[in-house]
Amino acid sequence: MIFRNKCNACDYWTVFDLQVTDDTAVKTCTNCQDSTEIVWDSSAEILIRDGEKDIRALEGHFPALANLKNRGDHVRL
Repeated sequence: MIFRNKCNACDYWTVFDLQVTDDTAVKTCTNCQDSTEIVWDSSAEILIRDGEKDIRALEGHFPALANLKNRGDHVRL
């Protein structure tokens, strides 16, 4: 699964790759390759889904966010 968010390591808005294994997941910034392991449960899935909704809402103010579609895409706002 891929999703968009701001990476704390490289400070870019970017596409993240999420690899889920049972009750854990590893989210990886596709720009700088920084990885973080997170607990995977229904609340984590909801946070990611809600975060994507928030980014879609921000696209009106920051159109560059709409261009984050593929692994490696990134933008600094």
